[in-house]
Amino acid sequence: MLYQGSRYAGTEVVEPVNTEGEHPRVLALRRISAPKGVLEYVVMEGERLDHLAQRFYSDPKKYWLILDANPHELNPFELLRPGRRIQVPRNRVVTP
Repeated sequence: MLYQGSRYAGTEVVEPVNTEGEHPRVLALRRISAPKGVLEYVVMEGERLDHLAQRFYSDPKKYWLILDANPHELNPFELLRPGRRIQVPRNRVVTP
C-alpha cells in the first residue's frame, strides 16, 4: 500500500514472471516527466541531497524531486560533485 502523496501513487502494480516461475507483485516503472520551472544550482563542497531538499522544500525527504529533475545522472554522489550545475525543480504535491 502506498501512502497518499507518494511519488509512486498511481503507478501500476504488475506481476511479471521471474526466473523461478513465480509472479511477484511489483510496481511498474514510474514515468518521470520533465519538470517545469526549474532553477539551476551550483553544488558546493559538502552538500547533500537531503540538505538541499530542506533548503528548497522545507522537507529533507523530498530529495527525490532533485534526483528526478536530473535523470541524466544515476549516481547521486556524482550529481553532488562541487561546481556541478544541477536542476532544482519547484516543489510539487503528488496526488493519486
